[in-house]
Amino acid sequence: MSKHGLTACLVFIAISVSAVLAGVSQTKHNFTSATYSPNAYFLGTNQVCVYCHTPHNGSLTMGALYNHQTNESQPYQMYSSSTLDMTISAAPHKGSLVCLSCHDGTIAVNSLSNLPGPQGAGNYGSPGGSALDANGRLTVASDAFVGTDLRDDHPVGVLYDASRDPSGFVAKTGIATSYPDKLLSEGLYVECNSCHDPHDNTYSNFLVESNATSQLCMRCHTK
Repeated sequence: MSKHGLTACLVFIAISVSAVLAGVSQTKHNFTSATYSPNAYFLGTNQVCVYCHTPHNGSLTMGALYNHQTNESQPYQMYSSSTLDMTISAAPHKGSLVCLSCHDGTIAVNSLSNLPGPQGAGNYGSPGGSALDANGRLTVASDAFVGTDLRDDHPVGVLYDASRDPSGFVAKTGIATSYPDKLLSEGLYVECNSCHDPHDNTYSNFLVESNATSQLCMRCHTK
């Protein structure tokens, strides 16, 4: 790569990171702020991104330089229904596990794989706010608590195959930038990140787009 090309690439990355940081910093996912995240924040911290990302030694399985500790062996009660024709996996995939690593309440929100500064796992900051217990875990009293029983939530771990119910679902196009393909985690599954973007709360509830008139739902569902 030429010197000018490398410079342009670095500028682009810097702008992208700045845009993401600007979006997150004014949402409830800014755990350094009692103003923006009054029910779940950590005292004595100032690094907004570190609760999910690290520039070095990130997760090899979760990707995106993921920094939060996970428990991939954690059992979940998955959604089931006699009217659901698509296959539901025995456990969520990474598009949900990254969210559940905080939202299922089994791991502290501030439990990091790589602390800012010295390398190594540990907890960053001291818990504050009514949504966290003394160990920094989300409690059942929090609206953000999902738990490990997923039977009362939108199904995740679903292998999307509209041919199993062509009258009820939109067929995949094979084009990653088109609906419903662009919503599928790893191009295959319905997961938490199919509908939610943790970096952007423009549409509330961290939705990936507006759900006015059920717009987001209708990207996959036809009825």
